[in-house]
Formats: sequence, structure tokens, C-alpha cells
Amino acid sequence: MIYTQMKTQKEQFVALNLLRQKMHNYPLRKLKRLIDHMHTKHKRRLLWSKGLKQQVKQPLQQCIEGLLNPKSEKPKNVHPVEADIRKWSKDFLEVPNAKLNGLPPCPYARKAWADDKVVFSINTGLDGLMEEVRKFNDHDYEIVVWAVENLPDMEYLDGSCDGINELASVAGIDLHLMVFHPDYDATEAGLDFLVDDGVTDDSLSYCMVFVQLLSKLDDAALYLEKSNYYEHFPDDVYEALVLDRRRLRNGNAR
Repeated sequence: MIYTQMKTQKEQFVALNLLRQKMHNYPLRKLKRLIDHMHTKHKRRLLWSKGLKQQVKQPLQQCIEGLLNPKSEKPKNVHPVEADIRKWSKDFLEVPNAKLNGLPPCPYARKAWADDKVVFSINTGLDGLMEEVRKFNDHDYEIVVWAVENLPDMEYLDGSCDGINELASVAGIDLHLMVFHPDYDATEAGLDFLVDDGVTDDSLSYCMVFVQLLSKLDDAALYLEKSNYYEHFPDDVYEALVLDRRRLRNGNAR
């Protein structure tokens, strides 16, 4: 071990800090093997002597054990709307559906949550939605979920988002807004097989807009088309959800 060759106390702390930095890059299984190795083969060496117990042994062991057993973060206060959306995703969007060739309604939702690529903007109004559109490329999230409980008129919200999508296409901006409004649900769209009553909280009423990259949406659609994912979609819904977005993307390429 490097500590047997140390000459001064300063060298001890320099080496310890370097070792700590390297430990953060170690896979956990390697750290586990390392700490076992230290306990069994180096217990009687200088590293474990009483003289270095305070300066070296305890800080090093705390560093390793902290990496092996990280303390769970304190739970943050989650807005009821965010909690409801997360539940909707887990209990419905991520669950395989026979009418979708065995795929979930949103095949990529689970990965987006796992990678921490979803951010929320709740009850910020239409100004808040415009702000999320403006700063979308300033962060590394994949999806911004804008949601409001004070429901705007469905036709107004839908028309506004369509207008933004068209302008983004003309300007060559890779961005797309997708509207979810309780006044126009899956049953009315002819997608009643995507309705699962009881998944969300009936006491909550809100609408959503998903802000995300148009290219990623269309790439996903191109992949899903090959698996007959859209087989049971009505023609007009398929055209609006897939072909119209592809038209916008092709407009971006011009």
C-alpha cells in the first residue's frame, strides 16, 4: 500500500485525497473487493496502526462505506399533480398493452424516469409554458411536463401549441408540443383501448403539455411503425400523431 512509503503527514493527506477521488470512479463491486482486501491482508500494516487511525484509517473507511451504502436522499415535497402523473406513467403508460403489439402505451417512459430526464412546470400558466419553450435547449432534460389545474380552453391551448409547432418547423427548431386535455380524452379520439379507469386521482383536474424534441418523437414513431404499434389507431389519429409530426420534421430539414 502507498501509505507504508509515506514520509510526512502532508503526504498522507495528499495521497488520501487522491485515493478518495479515484474511489468515486470505481464500480461498487470493485470497492467491495477493495475493502474486503484491506480488512484481510493489510490489517496489521501501517495503514491500520494506532498512529494513523485518526488521520487515515477512519476517513478512508468512511469514504468507502459511504460509496458502498449511500444515504438515501430526503424525500422532496412533490406536488399532487406531479405525483398523479408519475403514478399514471408507472401504472398505465409503462404497462404492456395487447392492442399495441405487447408494447406499453409509451415505450420510452420508464427509461426517461430512470435517467432523470423529466422536469415539471406546474401551475405556471401560459407564460410559464412559453418560458419552458424558450429555455428548452438550455438544459439536458428530454421532456418538460407543463401542467395547470386552472384549465385553459381546450381549443385555444391546442391551437396555440399547433401554431408554435408550425413556427418551429419553419424556423428549423427541433421542438414539439403535445397537448393532453381532459375535454378531449382517449375515448373521444377513438383510442378507448388506451383508457384505464382508476389509474389517476379523480379529485384532480388538470391539463398537460409535453415539450420535447421533434426528432426523438419521430425516430420513436419510425421504430414503432415496424412493430405494428399503430395497427389499432384510427386513420385520422395516426395521421395527426405520426404523419403530421413527420411533415413538421421534414419541414425542419428544408
